[in-house]
Amino acid sequence: MTRIYLDYASLTPIDRKVMREMKKYSTGDYTNPSALYVSAVKAKKAFEDAKNRVAKVLHAHADEIIFTSGGTESNQLVLNQFKGKKVVISAIEHSSIIRNAEATHILVDSRGIIDLDHLKKSITAETALVSVMMVNNEIGTIEPIQDIAKIVRDARKAFGTNIILHTDACQAAIHTPLYVEKLGIDLLTLDGAKIYGPRGVGMLYVRRGTLNIERAGTENIPGIMGFAKALELAEKKREKETTRISKLKNFFINRLHEINPEIKVNGAFENSTQHILNISIPKIDSEFFVLQLDAKGIECSTKSACLRDEDESYVLKAIGADSKTSIRFSFGRKTTKRHLKKTLKIIEKIV
Repeated sequence: MTRIYLDYASLTPIDRKVMREMKKYSTGDYTNPSALYVSAVKAKKAFEDAKNRVAKVLHAHADEIIFTSGGTESNQLVLNQFKGKKVVISAIEHSSIIRNAEATHILVDSRGIIDLDHLKKSITAETALVSVMMVNNEIGTIEPIQDIAKIVRDARKAFGTNIILHTDACQAAIHTPLYVEKLGIDLLTLDGAKIYGPRGVGMLYVRRGTLNIERAGTENIPGIMGFAKALELAEKKREKETTRISKLKNFFINRLHEINPEIKVNGAFENSTQHILNISIPKIDSEFFVLQLDAKGIECSTKSACLRDEDESYVLKAIGADSKTSIRFSFGRKTTKRHLKKTLKIIEKIV
């Protein structure tokens, strides 16, 4: 049985070009870049080169790039700076933020878009950090980060304080340009496992003059070089791949509505990332439905893998959707129309 993978929001396969880059630095310049011998100097040079390459994609400075073990560590590094301080987050942040931050939760509407008026009212002179993810990992909703940045800037002026704005952009990097100056953010999180890069490698952008964050430990040179390559490839392929995936997503949801007009999109379909589609199918049990699809070779999910121990998705609850009837499909570089046609036939039989 040829299996069809439709869970790219959970994990992306590693690009072959990324694998070659990682292999080069696993068997060649693999030494500790902090040492003094010749091969270490080469590794240090590669490390600095990766910073420059990543900074170029983000339109940032190389000294603003901190490599981490992934998106969760990047988010945790941010939160560690604000322990005991007032933090404001959206009600549908990634679990690594929402579980670890004592924070004011900002409401979202039925599409998953943050309530900007509630945000304005919630920021006070004591607020130290505002954190809103750019693209939600469960429903794909794109948050108005530039509008949020303006609210934060206005609050800074009004209160005369330095409020920091962070965004988790792990799901955004494939289909959304990450021009940090235009976004108006201070901190930005990325994860290699979401951009066809290596697992266990991520990044935190820290705008100059905001925070003094240092990460201990030996640099993972193969992983870092793979991450830089993956981000460059995402930038290079973005326009063409976004157009292709958008067409596939529209085809898929249109055919689903032909199968059952009562199938509902969870989130903001017109204001969502191209690769994530979360739907609610009336009268199904989502977990059993996913197992039925899996038996036919279709791989998708009921919710974020980070919520595996929870019965209900707090993201779906926040927008008034039903976790028990909701399925998340997410598309990627290997997804084809033929794959989706086969998936639709199987869904039609099950429904």
